[in-house]
Amino acid sequence: MLRNGELQHQAAYGRRIAGEAAEPSDQFRVASISKTILAVTALELVEDGVLELDAPIGSLLATRLDVSNPTRGIEAITLRHLLTHRSGFPQYENLFFRNEVASCPDAARAGFTRSLQSVAGTSFQYSNMNFCVLGILIEQVTGAPYAQVVQEEVLTPLAITSMRTAGTFDLEPGDVEHESAEGRNYMEVLAGAGAWLAAPTDLVTILNSLDASTPGTKVLEPATLERMATITVTPPSDDDEAAGQPAPTTTSEPAPPTQGYGMGLRIFDAPPTGGTADATFGHTGTLESTHAMFVRRPAGITWAVTISGEYPASTPEIATIMDNALLLGGFADGTYRTPPPPLDDA
Repeated sequence: MLRNGELQHQAAYGRRIAGEAAEPSDQFRVASISKTILAVTALELVEDGVLELDAPIGSLLATRLDVSNPTRGIEAITLRHLLTHRSGFPQYENLFFRNEVASCPDAARAGFTRSLQSVAGTSFQYSNMNFCVLGILIEQVTGAPYAQVVQEEVLTPLAITSMRTAGTFDLEPGDVEHESAEGRNYMEVLAGAGAWLAAPTDLVTILNSLDASTPGTKVLEPATLERMATITVTPPSDDDEAAGQPAPTTTSEPAPPTQGYGMGLRIFDAPPTGGTADATFGHTGTLESTHAMFVRRPAGITWAVTISGEYPASTPEIATIMDNALLLGGFADGTYRTPPPPLDDA
């Protein structure tokens, strides 16, 4: 846990692998927290002029994936749509978790040839496809593997050297073992959507870099940080407009609602007065035998918990446990609302 950018507490419990005690520096699967890491990288490339938030990228990626006849509507997808889960891609749970394909590019080819669930930009659907595709987009525009770009754009400026992407059964010294059923390949298929390994101290360093109110290195400009941590709302439909409702907009207001999704960030509690200085945001991550969560709270508090095992039974329970611990430790006022159930995490 950090407070105002300074490490306040770190601890490890249990075993890294059989016969070896876990250490705070050990690497855990972080599952969908990978999405925040990839989002920061993409937005850094936007600031560098390499990517544009609202430029259509569907045709570019179809060429990259060798899809000659992409499904209708793919060409209109933008980076903003991918970052906010508003591309129109369905959830595709079986595709990513039931061995239907061998890799993220294979999954993306399926997504580019099957029907979209909705018109890009019109509705929210949490889907690992968005960030699988985002990793491929980053490789296309930079000419380098997405993990290398993440290292150069985000991790190196934050002095993080030990994080890496890994396969489902890829276990190196210093990694915590996560049990997986034989034959599974979800880490390979998720790629940018869920394949990172990290220590909790790495995670709080990354999340602290998104908090403009604390000391330390910030890899994004303040305006970009504000955009990333602002809830994106679903625009009114054409039927609403015809009935005299406000015209559709893709620009969100932080309240209402007070909970939702920004750009690679879950906003657990946003102030009704607007702005992100008093917002609570972060991300959860859930995979087989994996629970991970990192949270930025107001007043400079940032925490991360990574777990291998079956307790707690659901990732949001981590927030309740941490709320109680922070309250008893005198770090919190008890007003933080426990987040809603996960958005079908990876």
